[in-house]
Amino acid sequence: MENLQFAASMLRQIRRQINSEGEELLTYLVDMAYLEALERTRSIQSGGNEIDYSFERTIPPD
Repeated sequence: MENLQFAASMLRQIRRQINSEGEELLTYLVDMAYLEALERTRSIQSGGNEIDYSFERTIPPD
């Protein structure tokens, strides 16, 4: 889980940088990877192995 938290942190930093350069598609792809890392972390913390994708995901503001 520590690796997932680290990955989420790095992805958020990368997102800020590429978003400021106007790279919309790359920003979107990094957003998806960031959200996946967050969801996996939450799933592990709650003791579950499956991820529930039924709720709306949002990106926290920079």
